[in-house]
Amino acid sequence: MNYQEEKKYVGHRDQLMRIKRFRMQEGKAEGVELLDVQNRSGMHFDVNVSRGMDIPYLDFCGENIGFVSPCGIVSPEYFDDKELGFLKSFTAGFLTTCGLKVAGAPCEYEGTFYGLHGNLSHIPAEEVSAVIEENGDSPCAVMKGKVRDAVIFGDKMCLEREIRCSYKERKITLKDRVTNEGFKRVRQMILYHCNIGYPVLSPDSEIFIPALETKARNVHAQEGIDSWMKVQEADADYEEMCYYHKLKPDEKNHSVAAVYNPDLDLGIAIEIDLSTLDHFVQWKMMGAGDYVMGLEPSNSTIDGIDDAVKNGSMKYLEPGETREYTLTFHILKGRKEFEELKKRTEK
Repeated sequence: MNYQEEKKYVGHRDQLMRIKRFRMQEGKAEGVELLDVQNRSGMHFDVNVSRGMDIPYLDFCGENIGFVSPCGIVSPEYFDDKELGFLKSFTAGFLTTCGLKVAGAPCEYEGTFYGLHGNLSHIPAEEVSAVIEENGDSPCAVMKGKVRDAVIFGDKMCLEREIRCSYKERKITLKDRVTNEGFKRVRQMILYHCNIGYPVLSPDSEIFIPALETKARNVHAQEGIDSWMKVQEADADYEEMCYYHKLKPDEKNHSVAAVYNPDLDLGIAIEIDLSTLDHFVQWKMMGAGDYVMGLEPSNSTIDGIDDAVKNGSMKYLEPGETREYTLTFHILKGRKEFEELKKRTEK
């Protein structure tokens, strides 16, 4: 049956598709507002209104996909923007967005000190809307909000985010518009910290990153470069490894990265528009209790502002200029879908 026919069998649309807004009430998460979204495909996720419209939870038919860090969801009031203080409130979740002035390692640049990954993911959204657009047989959950990363006497930037999820599709589309609302040219960095966790990520999982070139971020990561695509058992002594991958583009200048678990017959793929997200970082952390694979599209390198300026990857926005970023997250249901995705990329 199609959507219009199914409506004859329900008392309320919530039986088929819903968005609910709620507030957390305990611990460091107290006061955090979330949008809880569920569609007819079996996909279920939350959007954190209080934390940059990021996506902390994502599951499919009850199986968790993202990685939730030990601190869990934390209210933005606990944010520490000094050095590595970001980690004290780093939910990770399925998606944490880093930027807009710095993304990556803490650094000092032109006399100003910047903490890890910037402020964006700790700023509450404003002008938030969450509606289900009914359009024939293809209703769509649409969530929008603005996140302002601005300071007096400094840079003034705004991110406008739209997240869409259709009725029976196993995908989420995220579109961001970043605008320089000030009157001076600004540096602009962004990184989408997409974190895959257990049980989709396990020692039997398969990693697909169609890399034309792979570079280790540091000497330690170089030691494991021959096994960057392999997932290990959880190890309490594991030290994180990061790799820069140059992704192979398709005819639309898009690419994709994926994790697939053959035991669950379930995976997740991230489709990336390389026209604006021209860098890709893999974060491999096989630690006990910190077991996560980060698939991280970005618009620059992540080893500090000075490094990005010198290597030419730094991006800039002129006064009033806007740049758009698009990601699509696809749930992979079965080996066939995973193999078809790989074949499309290899053409």
